[in-house]
Amino acid sequence: MRATDVAYQILKERGQPLEVHDLLDEMLGAMGLDREPHKVAQIYTELNMDIRFVCRGNTDWGLKEWSSHGTARGTVRDRMSHDAGEADEMEDEESWQ
Repeated sequence: MRATDVAYQILKERGQPLEVHDLLDEMLGAMGLDREPHKVAQIYTELNMDIRFVCRGNTDWGLKEWSSHGTARGTVRDRMSHDAGEADEMEDEESWQ
């Protein structure tokens, strides 16, 4: 089973978002894998690329199907433009300090 399918199943069973480290630990445990940095990075990238998932805040991940107000960042392009906007906002805030 793919890592993203495992993540989907875990979140579906929980019925609520999970902090990314907890989600990764559960995924790796279910897959019988150790917490190796390259494996964690690969899985995190797969979560980012899979449109079924949405980052809900800084560290919580949930399922896009739970989002009723359409704010889920479902595509890589949406995420990139959103992240770029956040970076611009941070630069603006830093210039005031």
